[in-house]
Amino acid sequence: MMRAHESLPFPLAGMRVLDLTRALSGPFATRILSDLGADVIKVEPPDGDMTRAYGSRIGGLASHFTQHNAGKRDICIDMKAAGAVELVLALAEVADIVVENFRPGVMARFGLDWATLHARNPRMCMLSISGFGQEGPERERAAYAPVLHAECGLIDRFAELGKHHAVDFPASSADTTAAVHGVIGLLAALLMAARTGQGQHIDLAMINTQFYHDDFLSMVLSGDTPPAGSGEVWTVAGGRMVVATTFSYLWKKVSRHGGLADPGDEDGRRAALAAYFASFPSWEAVTAMLDSLNLAWGRVRPWREAVHTNPSVGPREVITQIDDRVGGTRPTTQAPYHFSAARAGVRGPAPYRGEHNAEILRDWLGYDADRIATLHVTGVLSAQEDAQP
Repeated sequence: MMRAHESLPFPLAGMRVLDLTRALSGPFATRILSDLGADVIKVEPPDGDMTRAYGSRIGGLASHFTQHNAGKRDICIDMKAAGAVELVLALAEVADIVVENFRPGVMARFGLDWATLHARNPRMCMLSISGFGQEGPERERAAYAPVLHAECGLIDRFAELGKHHAVDFPASSADTTAAVHGVIGLLAALLMAARTGQGQHIDLAMINTQFYHDDFLSMVLSGDTPPAGSGEVWTVAGGRMVVATTFSYLWKKVSRHGGLADPGDEDGRRAALAAYFASFPSWEAVTAMLDSLNLAWGRVRPWREAVHTNPSVGPREVITQIDDRVGGTRPTTQAPYHFSAARAGVRGPAPYRGEHNAEILRDWLGYDADRIATLHVTGVLSAQEDAQP
């Protein structure tokens, strides 16, 4: 097993993260921090994070919620109740990091804006993820991943250049890239805070991160047309494969190797290459030829099967098993960080709503049982009473 060194420390062990996020961009960022060893406290409203309804349930926990919240502790606070804001402020006062992904202005309406939190905890670093930034002409717009994919031109580009029907692609790139850059920004801010004693606020807009991640944006800015993709799919013995290069370079390399006559036009060259690839008796024979030409290839795996059939998934520990809360285990993603002298990885199951109310307030604030019970009686705290599968 690659993660056999259980005695190694987590890089962020002892770090306290107050997670005020929901849906995906924020929870994905705080899942990363948790996997790196931080104590992540998810603050959840009484009606729960919307992703608790996404996917099949085991032990009352949906698959999507589980993936992005495994390893965290959960406290359920009704922000409308008297005393709720004061409780969140108390938690923020002892946190190293606060993460939120509400629309700009929401935190200020609760009295939890950066200026307020910074005044009470100057060394704390805060990450705010939003669609269009804390300042700007579109700051108040609702923004989920498909909105950013559309606004950044990606849906239209994929449709036009790939000759597809215009539809959002089935992966929340705008959310996950924002999450990764949010963590990068936080780690940089923490390093600076260690030198200066002063934390800072990171205003991270998905519009920025999505354009930043567009590796062909310079071509767009120059008036050029980006390639439709970085590789074409070919049918060969044993399945379909993509060869990761431009068509012109692929034709140059393979036609020379195979002694193919040049038909003189692109359609003819595609037909010639397709016939040549189909002439190989086996998958191994085709890949051996491509390897000899130093051409990178990949098997086009059915999407429902890819995680089960790729030979690197097991050895690289892409998937791990966590407690399913009903006596068994369930699979989820494992952290991708393989350190030489530290460890990372999911450290527990996904939490139920309000599951850790008492232990969080004991651990972070030193509250006794009577004080915690009072917060339940007054409606500040609540918890999921049972787990319906």
